[in-house]
Amino acid sequence: MTASPQRPDHAPQDGHSTGQPPFVSSSALESDPHTVFRYWRARTPVIQREDGACLVLRAADVDTLLTDDRTRQIDGGLYSRIRGVPPGPLQDLLVESLLMSEGDAHQRRRAPMSRVLAFHAVESLRDTIRSAAERLIDDVEAGARFDGEIDLMAAFCAPFPPLVMSRLLGAPPSEAEAFAQWVYQVSPAFAPALPGEDMASMVEGAGRLTAYVQQGLAKAMAGEGARSELMENMVAAIGADALTQAEAVAQLATLIIGASDTTRTAIAIPTGLMLATGQAWKRVGDDPSLARAAVAEALRVQPAVGSVPRLATQEIVLDGAIIPAGRLVSLSTLSAMRDPARFSDPDAFIINRTDHPRWPLVFGGGAHRCIGEALARLELEEGLMALSRRLPSLRLAGPPPKIEGYAGIRRIDGLRVAL
Repeated sequence: MTASPQRPDHAPQDGHSTGQPPFVSSSALESDPHTVFRYWRARTPVIQREDGACLVLRAADVDTLLTDDRTRQIDGGLYSRIRGVPPGPLQDLLVESLLMSEGDAHQRRRAPMSRVLAFHAVESLRDTIRSAAERLIDDVEAGARFDGEIDLMAAFCAPFPPLVMSRLLGAPPSEAEAFAQWVYQVSPAFAPALPGEDMASMVEGAGRLTAYVQQGLAKAMAGEGARSELMENMVAAIGADALTQAEAVAQLATLIIGASDTTRTAIAIPTGLMLATGQAWKRVGDDPSLARAAVAEALRVQPAVGSVPRLATQEIVLDGAIIPAGRLVSLSTLSAMRDPARFSDPDAFIINRTDHPRWPLVFGGGAHRCIGEALARLELEEGLMALSRRLPSLRLAGPPPKIEGYAGIRRIDGLRVAL
């Protein structure tokens, strides 16, 4: 049975009798989000940061507002101003991305990628994904034998998704390491601002990544290089005037970021949780259903993406708490997926859990549901099975990894293991 929530030291006075959601500082949210959410979720459906952004905490409300006409996707221009992004490649990427567009623009930008990333289409990549995992594990074994232990995050979890992405792009696997570096530079721009963050590095990463994509797209338009259905769809969309070249570049760059940064964290999390709890590690390598269950539960208890940003188009009242029109709304999947109204024993990592919804909130909902969901699930399952099958005696070399962040793309501080 889950313990009743305890009042955190930072908590202001309870209640929202005036309708104004309680204020909680970004530093408190960053330092211990699960404790903060557990405390406030039992008292109010909404809290707000010092910048006025409203965080929606309860699963039923998050579910509703993902597709509610009272909210819309925040546009890239407004988001850039909120984040202080200067004019240039990073702002262009945000403004043109399907992540921060709505209506016709969103549909046009999503369409060329939809068929390639559909569940039935992605299934054809299973052997490719499995072999990519196996090749990386060869290096993991060699490194662990030499040093005794290894950072699995750096050796496997981070390089694995870009290798898969290079296959979709029709790019040589040797290029994956380079564009992964640029991805990890730019990806913090898709999460709330952190003290001391390096905007110049994000801008540089965006510039390098978009230049790389532009070069690949130019080759595809000229009929050069390896064939790739994804790139051919983009070329066809440009030719049909459904997309501009700038839009095509932005969608490809967005896909690379989403398919690389979120997935590297999402692979490390179930591995760390299973090793820390001793749950079924040696069995998961030969049991696809167990792998699916472990991935689903890890995505629930420690999602790699902590929230979905929206904009309130009109005033919204949730159980007496008022979200004003025009306010940035952060739909907290991190909080919602530990809501005791939705899940039994919500803070526990339970692989054989039976109360998972068919469509987990971590991938969003409605027209903006994550386009790379099928690919991510396949990578996570095959990566986890390959690690267990090849490294059945794997164990943590130190404390469990710390997963940081409460909104947007979350971070992990490494995953030290020994064979």
